[in-house]
Amino acid sequence: MDQNAMGSPQDFIDTDRYPIHRPGTSAYDALVAHCRTALETQGACLLHGFAVPEAVACMATETDRVVERAYLCRDTHTVYLNTGESGFPEDHPRRRLEVTELYSVACDQIASEDALKRVYHWDPLLFFLADVLQRRAYYRMADPLAALTINVMRENQNHGWHFDEAQVTTTLMIQAPEQGGRFQYVHNLRTEDEREYEGITQVLDGTHPGIRTLDIKPGTLSIFAGYYSLHRVTPVAGGTTRYLATFCFKDRPGVKNSPEVQKLFYGRTA
Repeated sequence: MDQNAMGSPQDFIDTDRYPIHRPGTSAYDALVAHCRTALETQGACLLHGFAVPEAVACMATETDRVVERAYLCRDTHTVYLNTGESGFPEDHPRRRLEVTELYSVACDQIASEDALKRVYHWDPLLFFLADVLQRRAYYRMADPLAALTINVMRENQNHGWHFDEAQVTTTLMIQAPEQGGRFQYVHNLRTEDEREYEGITQVLDGTHPGIRTLDIKPGTLSIFAGYYSLHRVTPVAGGTTRYLATFCFKDRPGVKNSPEVQKLFYGRTA
């Protein structure tokens, strides 16, 4: 597929199955209702085949072109994405450390004409997500590095257990590994009080009965409520690299990460 020959980002999406460009229709309303129910009951909504196969292949090729410029992120963190709190015992969830290692392709490394960036800047996607999340206003992130990113995981790389800082995260799987790289989570584990600690300990010990694994295939758009659901990506195995794009949207305009956060995840500021 030559993305420059496409008339609209709509051509990259299976709009017959997912008519996100047709607000006000019964099909659109049914899709929004389905997504809201999935988020409320499961903490995740998966739209399989959201991007058509030709578009997914195009996005993978585009990523191949820039992947060698990706920044290697190695981080040791608690599930709360900090380095640990000294006021707790060593085996407490607020001190137990997870390891994350992956590469990040920043937004400014993705060409404006690339299929992935065209989809991100397509207004019907923004408006659809706002409807699903019942946001009166929704905006693309203004950060030149973090607005649209691609997480790249090679063999043995992973993302440790953690809660997101954002209420909801939207991703698009571009390329799945041969083995591993599975997305696992426990729905609504965060309670904002000490009741969550026993459950978190079970997750970290691998004994929690509620661990779910999502079947996320290339082309799947995922809407995930990661603030309250503990989640991870298991280590990748095999020679095929895992590519996952993250679309960042915010409730207010002009949001950027601090220079410190930019430096941590992208190795530079912008």
